[in-house]
Amino acid sequence: MRIKVNSREHEFPPGSSLARVVELVRETHKNDPVTRALIERTGFDHLTFIYNSRIVRPDEYESIELKDGDEIRWMRPYAGG
Repeated sequence: MRIKVNSREHEFPPGSSLARVVELVRETHKNDPVTRALIERTGFDHLTFIYNSRIVRPDEYESIELKDGDEIRWMRPYAGG
């Protein structure tokens, strides 16, 4: 099935959960300087995941089963003014 992650299409097997996408995003971006700095300072990457225009709490990741055509966005916190 095709899922959009930050506007790019990816293939996932049927029955995949949002937790699988979260795992892949975190693995792919673990060496990003911003992500590394957040983990070093706080112990966590602070990534936020949005599933079909709804912010999802981490305790929901496993319970959301993906469907063909779903859209997932992720973002990290930014500071500044």
